[in-house]
Parts: sequence; C-alpha cells; structure tokens
Amino acid sequence: MNRLAVISVLAFAACGPKLDPNAPSADDAIVKLTSNVRDAQVYVDGRFIAPLVALRGGIAITPGVHRVELRHDEYFSSYLELTVTRAQRTTVALQMAPLLP
Repeated sequence: MNRLAVISVLAFAACGPKLDPNAPSADDAIVKLTSNVRDAQVYVDGRFIAPLVALRGGIAITPGVHRVELRHDEYFSSYLELTVTRAQRTTVALQMAPLLP
C-alpha cells in the first residue's frame, strides 16, 4: 500500500463514527454521586449504570433533565430529578434510609 492510500484510510477512519458510542463527549455533564450506602446500584432515567463504588469519576450524561436513582435491597430507594447543562461538573449527595425489620 502506498503512502497516499495509507493517509487516505487514516483520514477516513478519523472522520467516521466514534469507536465507543458510550464514551463521554465534551458536551456531556459529569455528575459525581455520594451516598451513605456505597454498594447501592445507580440508575439514570430507569437504566442501570453500575454500583456506586465503581463510579469514582462520576457519570457522563447528556445535557437536560434526568432522574438519578440509587437502589439497594436493604434500603429505601432514593432519587432526584437533576437538570444539567453542557459540560457541567457537579456533585450530588443522595442519602438512603434503611428498611425496617
């Protein structure tokens, strides 16, 4: 393959779709969550994201209104409606109350 062909292929690949469609973009807001229940499960807009302990850097979400929820079998769920703007960085604390025996 000659040099011009290699450069053309690389240029075309750079203009194509993102390799990871779930990778954060510069427009995404980053929301860092804290809670009294470190092993709670994090949901955004009803979709499971990950356990809270796995999200050290926060969650990248698109600008707009989102429902952020924490769930755990031994605690009442906790949620909030959160409005974020382009490239916003914020920290949110959600406390969870234990279920009664």
